Amino acid sequence: MRYSIFLLGLLIILGCANDGQVQETQINEFSTHNKPYELNFLNEIQKKNPPFGLDLSLDKISPTVVTLTATLVLDSGDYVASPYTSQDFLGAFNFSILDSNLLQFVGELIEFPPPFALLVPFDDQPVLSYVGSTRISRSVEILSNADFECYGEIFFVHEPSCYPYVVSFVISRKLGMLSVTKIGTEIPKCW
Repeated sequence: MRYSIFLLGLLIILGCANDGQVQETQINEFSTHNKPYELNFLNEIQKKNPPFGLDLSLDKISPTVVTLTATLVLDSGDYVASPYTSQDFLGAFNFSILDSNLLQFVGELIEFPPPFALLVPFDDQPVLSYVGSTRISRSVEILSNADFECYGEIFFVHEPSCYPYVVSFVISRKLGMLSVTKIGTEIPKCW
């Protein structure tokens, strides 16, 4: 027993002894070559090249109802909160039609594939989130027989970057033909 205590003490003394040697650590080349405003992710935002893909389409269900579908494509590790998450999450995906008497949403939002329950660093509960490629659809009722242009927006916060995005679009009918066109993607001015 004495010998084992002696050996343990000797190992502690030898292990903790420092001859003034400093262990070399590798330098993070990103921190030495980039200034904060030169980070690749920030450059993408500045160039208006968002870190996701979003395509819009319309499918005619009946003469007065269409389905508006947004196909959201995210890189590995990125996610967007579903509006069906149980938390009070401020950046959840949201369709909206702006000031229109011509169109209105009907029914529930449909998500395919269903959102995943992800554990996120800022919450102790899983957050229902879109990852990879997700189709988000909503039925739209057309309230006018005339040609029209009606503007809308999609809002969400891209995670883990924590940047909000607004994707503007227009649904139009010209000579009886319906179409949806993405107008632009931007970070809100308040951000």
